[in-house]
Amino acid sequence: MLVVAAKAFDSTGSKLTDAVREIQEMADVRMPRQYVMAVVDGIGWKSRVADLRRIHRLRETGAIDGMYTLAPLDVFHDDLEEAARLRRLI
Repeated sequence: MLVVAAKAFDSTGSKLTDAVREIQEMADVRMPRQYVMAVVDGIGWKSRVADLRRIHRLRETGAIDGMYTLAPLDVFHDDLEEAARLRRLI
């Protein structure tokens, strides 16, 4: 199973902290064979460096399988396709 959180914000505020919390919760309940990926983008993240670091730490520790922005979305596409292939979804 593949799970993707897509969080794009053009403003800052507690919504971004809530988004991080949602990604953390997805990581906390993931099944062993489940891939969890997060796509974050938008100018709102620029002033929320601590929140971005929390998501990045999830990636570094293996709690989630990927962290992406829209700029290199082709990398996300390739990783998503590989995850689907490994789970025999395609």
